[in-house]
Amino acid sequence: MTAIDAFLVTTPTETAPAPPARRPARITRAPRAHQPGTTPEIARDEAHGSTRDPSQHPESPEHAGRLAAARVQVAARYGVSPRRADTAAPQVSATIAAAADLPRSVLDVQLAHRSVRRFLPGPLPPSVLPTLVAAAQSAPTTSNLQLWSVVAVTDPARLARVAALSGEQEHVRDAPLLLVWVADVARVRALAERRNTSVHATGYLETTVTAYLDAALAAQNAVVAAESLGLGTVYLGGVRDRPEELAGELRLPRGAAPVTGLVVGRPDPACPGRVKPRLPQAVVLHHETYDTARQLRPLAAYEKRMTDFYRDEGLDGGWIGRTLTRLRGPAALRGRERLRSALAALGMPSW
Repeated sequence: MTAIDAFLVTTPTETAPAPPARRPARITRAPRAHQPGTTPEIARDEAHGSTRDPSQHPESPEHAGRLAAARVQVAARYGVSPRRADTAAPQVSATIAAAADLPRSVLDVQLAHRSVRRFLPGPLPPSVLPTLVAAAQSAPTTSNLQLWSVVAVTDPARLARVAALSGEQEHVRDAPLLLVWVADVARVRALAERRNTSVHATGYLETTVTAYLDAALAAQNAVVAAESLGLGTVYLGGVRDRPEELAGELRLPRGAAPVTGLVVGRPDPACPGRVKPRLPQAVVLHHETYDTARQLRPLAAYEKRMTDFYRDEGLDGGWIGRTLTRLRGPAALRGRERLRSALAALGMPSW
């Protein structure tokens, strides 16, 4: 069966229902973040967008072909037939098809990344969440264990409570969407219990590290996907400040712990922000063996660049002073110094 055939035989009973007044979001190219006065922004729904490109009309054969190909791609990810792609991941195929016009490469999206903490009001299109989760599930995972889950939070009252537990950051309270990525061994423990067997290895540090890595890789895939759609993101490490209380708020089972949060929304063009310089490759890239001495000169040049950068942002000091202060002692970790005991309390002893 070809991709076109798969599209043509899809029936309403095999497709997740869409809200009655909405059509698949039409995505337009997002301006690059480093351009002055511009900021990426996800396009409005097709009903409110330009119709100059006939390929975006559902009736267009080109659009139908793109949608069919996207369904084949989604079906492969979830191991179902193309006819059931929209059931496995609602609205994801339509988003992929609409994004086909974006001329930005993955590298373009990655190199233009910046943290966004000011968002436009209003909810995101319903296609965004399943698309981000599909991207997250496409990340590598150790031995296909998939030891992670994600909790999507949009309720204003819950967002306020999560913000209170995570450093009282205003952009969390105002977030259109907060994703809390979770290291999760509770699922495999429940499966083991159903089969009357044991999974003692879930209590060891290696498994905890594996779950954290899985969750982090999934989250970063979601970041790239969100920014490719013109959305802005910022991570929220504060979910580890008071992890037991946050786990209670999200009703996480024993064996599940918050790893990081991810705020997602439409960037406010009034607060464009800038791409923050990273360390030179001469500092982080080592050939064959690690070399400490060769880092010093490029570090000095980077310190000068970052001092100027922070000054332009209205901040004092440079990268070195901020880094050393951030890691000076347990008090600088703002509660995260007790992460090991918190993990034990959450059912992840990490022996």
